[in-house]
Parts: sequence; C-alpha cells; structure tokens
Amino acid sequence: MQRIFSGAFVVGLAACTTSTDDRSPTYQLGFGDGCTTASTETAGAPREPRRNRALYESDPDYRSGWLSGRAQCLAPGPASGFVRGNN
Repeated sequence: MQRIFSGAFVVGLAACTTSTDDRSPTYQLGFGDGCTTASTETAGAPREPRRNRALYESDPDYRSGWLSGRAQCLAPGPASGFVRGNN
C-alpha cells in the first residue's frame, strides 16, 4: 500500500512542475513573476501583483508566462483519489 502511495505522490509531483526551459526568456520571467504573485496571494495578505507592467502590456510571451505561472501556482495540488470511509 505504501509503495502505491509513493508512486502516486511522485507522479502527482511531476505533474505540478512545468519546464519553461524551452520558452523565451521573457516567458520565463513572466512565469516567475506570475508564480510569485500567486504565492503572495495565497499567503492571505493583499499585495500588488509582481509584474513588469511595460512587458505585460507589450510582450505576449511575458503576458502568457505571467498568466500561466499565476494559474499553475494558484492551482491546488492533485487529488489523491483516497476516500476515507466511515467505519
């Protein structure tokens, strides 16, 4: 049983990471800023988003990276599929 759980955990963890190495540098920058923004949002303290306003408005790669980074870092982890019974 523990072996199944460990395997599911590793697969779930891999699904939560996305390689941005094959993306443009501005996409990678936007992804990092979007993810940082999501992290501060989930901390509960309202803060301004971390975003390069000029790049967000003019560079589609930065904007796409920012939106992707924020969405991925806000998303809850994968469900374990484990349902606890009332025994």
